[in-house]
Amino acid sequence: MFGEFGPHCLEDASAIDRISESIRHRGPDASGFARGEHWMLGFRRLAILDLSAEGNQPMRSEDGQHILVFNGEVYNYLELRKALEAEGECFRSGTDTEVVLRLLMREGAKALNRLNGMFAFAYVDLKKRSYLLARDRFGVKPLYLRFGGGTLRFASELRGLLQWPDADRQIDPDAAVEYMALGYVPGDMCIFKGYTKLPPGHYIAGDLETPVMAATCWWQLDIAPDHRLMGQEEALLEELDVLLADATALRMRSDVPVALLLSGGIDSGLVGSYMAQSGGPSLGLVAGFNRADYDESDLACKTAEHVGMRVAVLTLTESDLAGVDRVAMVYDEPFGDPSALPMLYICEAARAHATVLLTGDGGDEAFGGYRRYVEIQKYRAIMALPDGVRGMIWALGRRRLSAQQAYRLAKATLPGSMLGAAFDGLGLARDPALGQLIHMEENTTRDLVPSVRRTWAGTTHKDLLSRQRMFDYAHYLPDDVLVKVDRASMAYSTEARSPFLDYRVAEFAAKLPARLLLRAGQGKRMLRQLARRRLPAEVAKGGKRGFGVPVGDWIRTPAGAAFVRERLLAPSTNISRLWRVDGVEALLTEHIEGRRDYGDQFWRLLILESWLRQHGAGAQV
Repeated sequence: MFGEFGPHCLEDASAIDRISESIRHRGPDASGFARGEHWMLGFRRLAILDLSAEGNQPMRSEDGQHILVFNGEVYNYLELRKALEAEGECFRSGTDTEVVLRLLMREGAKALNRLNGMFAFAYVDLKKRSYLLARDRFGVKPLYLRFGGGTLRFASELRGLLQWPDADRQIDPDAAVEYMALGYVPGDMCIFKGYTKLPPGHYIAGDLETPVMAATCWWQLDIAPDHRLMGQEEALLEELDVLLADATALRMRSDVPVALLLSGGIDSGLVGSYMAQSGGPSLGLVAGFNRADYDESDLACKTAEHVGMRVAVLTLTESDLAGVDRVAMVYDEPFGDPSALPMLYICEAARAHATVLLTGDGGDEAFGGYRRYVEIQKYRAIMALPDGVRGMIWALGRRRLSAQQAYRLAKATLPGSMLGAAFDGLGLARDPALGQLIHMEENTTRDLVPSVRRTWAGTTHKDLLSRQRMFDYAHYLPDDVLVKVDRASMAYSTEARSPFLDYRVAEFAAKLPARLLLRAGQGKRMLRQLARRRLPAEVAKGGKRGFGVPVGDWIRTPAGAAFVRERLLAPSTNISRLWRVDGVEALLTEHIEGRRDYGDQFWRLLILESWLRQHGAGAQV
């Protein structure tokens, strides 16, 4: 979706068509457009519910005074519709969009708390001459914003906003620093100056004539362990079992084919078991890789057989560094998570089988699944040292150690409890490698990049595990995991849904004490207990695995090293405007010699170089 509020809304029909075409992949089934005094709304439809023209958008009320463009799904729309019908409402379509429209007409922003789903929408009330922009609780669906000259513009993707005739393209160097340290641009920034995103769980409301950018928080998850729950584990398991079954059943509501992206892990396996339990058609799409060290197709197929689910194996061949161009094309901000590459291949192959794809995303944040939640316990002793002592250790050791040792020391000696945020190195501004690559030297003296520091500082009153989980919900989940899945699925006109992102599941897990999450060096204790009941034993016992991408191995080959030099060291390369070419050469030598694996850093640079070529035409640095 896209649109504009304010006194100078776009009128050029050809420009509006360009905006619409730029996000066609998000909705190839129909397009719509409407405008009036001080407002303009456009939409691309991916038809999921009620495939008739009655579901097209922008959707208007009968009197034409209320208009809505809505991207996403409200899973409890049938229950909401039934309640509205009991109050006298009549519906002309079978869509969730019409349910949301009528709720907004009645309740305005208060209706948000009744919605169980993923969404971003724009609503116009011509009677009140007002607008409402809103985003779902976790930020599953994106919403980019641009405010200037008295007008407020919005679009589902940055590429849409860049189609306005007067769109600026000035690189924000601070956002570039954050990208290189994190692998993604954080949600409160944008790679281009002057653009931003509506935060998850927030809305903006205002007058059409004088729009504003002030966002209001309507929902925020609070991780608050309730230790009174100890000893009630069996009752909690039963409650969780019912919750996950319902969350899965709601997400299977669709008038188009539904399938599950099934791995060999617990999260997607449990979703598969609840899909089969629901009695509806259940199909598991299993990615089969040609590298045994990260192929999980055997385990996934065992899960499918165990729960009674049909299986289609998507055979994917290993890519190479040239895949950066595909990633950079799809992700219209630089996105350096290497797992985006196999995710794109999986969504492309899945499109032949289904339009709606269920996933297990959100299970790690809710139930303590990330390795860092467990491994950080080993660093309790060094974290107990005074900050001054840790600072002295860092100052003395940083120049005397090998590259790999210096990187580990940089993390271990972070002041306070900052290691909890940067355990895996994400956001580590003091990483010596970042200092070799980046031009802006003032940034290299910081411990963590600003966005990480801000998010981490907001949870000082919590225990360490709760802080880590809140950080991931606020930062890593919406800005990495959900961006990866949304852009990859939408690139092939598919819709991804996860039962673990049902707010009821997240609120249930938020009150669990640490001992119900972590035990014996493993996370996700409660999910493992459910898995013992529902999945094969070897799946229930297994450790966490993700989509491995052997970037470091690729770069060590002669062809890979040559690719890096061609893209990053050529005199005409775009990257030289932002990064130190001499640093690239030095790190490449260290990488090839095995002194430290810089695969992530090189992947991020390669993505950035490709992104500049594909999206940065005319960009100012």
